[in-house]
Amino acid sequence: MKLVKLCLLPALVVLGLNLISCEKKEPMGVLGEEKDKAKIIFVNATPNSATQPAAAQREIAIFPVYNNVQFNTFPIKFPWSNGYKAFAPGSMTMRFDTAQSQSNNPPGAAAKVGELTFPTEADKYYSVYSVGTAQKPEFLLLSDDLALPTPGKAKVRIMNYSPDAGPLDLYITAGLPSGPSTLATNIAYKGVKEFFDIDPGIYTIEFRVAGTNTVVKNKTNVIIDKNSCYSIWARGFRTVPSPGNTFGGYAFDISYHANRWSNPL
Repeated sequence: MKLVKLCLLPALVVLGLNLISCEKKEPMGVLGEEKDKAKIIFVNATPNSATQPAAAQREIAIFPVYNNVQFNTFPIKFPWSNGYKAFAPGSMTMRFDTAQSQSNNPPGAAAKVGELTFPTEADKYYSVYSVGTAQKPEFLLLSDDLALPTPGKAKVRIMNYSPDAGPLDLYITAGLPSGPSTLATNIAYKGVKEFFDIDPGIYTIEFRVAGTNTVVKNKTNVIIDKNSCYSIWARGFRTVPSPGNTFGGYAFDISYHANRWSNPL
């Protein structure tokens, strides 16, 4: 027993130190410095709109393939991402395959559902979002401005990727000493409000139908740390296509992640 403890404890300590050092300074995806590389993150914001009960329960995931190389052992399920990955700068062609064919139930062979080609630059960050529905996906490219915000501030970017919610407003409704604040107004489907500075804090945020007080969804305990960059987006169906049958995770919700996180301590 003593020998086991002596062998395992140093390994655990080293692992813990490695994880902590990555969390302190790296953008989402736990990358190293990766100088002179382009970094790309894929996010699956594509819900399943099937109306048949058995098909509506399926979690249709997507494999991103980078210049004909598949880096992921498992496909990316809605609404998750695969973290930033680093590539030599230049032309990038991303192919997107479903983990199962749209027409087969039970699951069949993977099927290509889209492709996106775009130029990349060294030391630049990019986000690729799968939007629309699993039955009719679209793929959007965003350039990620991860320069540090004004000292003591944070930066956020707002997107609307809900296929049926219509234009949305986003508010901070709790957590600001000065009271409620408007983050974005009239964000259309596939619309983006690019990164802008806000005060750090722990907030309650809510999406409303644009120009009204009708709340579509709120989210509590949204942690926005200083010197960090975040993406916040609406996802899923405001009205699910097959009530009582559609997998519950496809309902309207709010996602957010840190594209760049700096340890606030």
